Amino acid sequence: MPLKIELKPHESIIIGESLITNDGERTRFYIEGNVPILREKFIMREKEANTPAKRVYFIVQQMYLTKGDKHFQDLYIQYVKDLQAAAPSLIPYLVPISEAILKNEYYEAIKKAGKLLKVEDERFGEVLKGTI
Repeated sequence: MPLKIELKPHESIIIGESLITNDGERTRFYIEGNVPILREKFIMREKEANTPAKRVYFIVQQMYLTKGDKHFQDLYIQYVKDLQAAAPSLIPYLVPISEAILKNEYYEAIKKAGKLLKVEDERFGEVLKGTI
């Protein structure tokens, strides 16, 4: 059964390795096949990855899009170490992300990394805004 996608005007989506941006009208299309898909609300661009948790999220996103490329796995380990050093209180939020990655469940890992972003912002948002 194909996946039905509806895009709002000017909304973006990543399908495989391609970023697709809708024009000025609402669009509906169907996708068949097994390819990574990421809607705009989940897309983080590299320049936005400017905190320890955002770097973790970004690299998990890249692992999802590349189906676990080894290069990104190595970066993930480094970013996790950086986050553990910067904010040890966030370590419990890293465990479910890492567990999902070990199971090759990268989309699930993205959702769990989204929770990490929310917690980082709740706890350190004002501090991070003052240093960036």
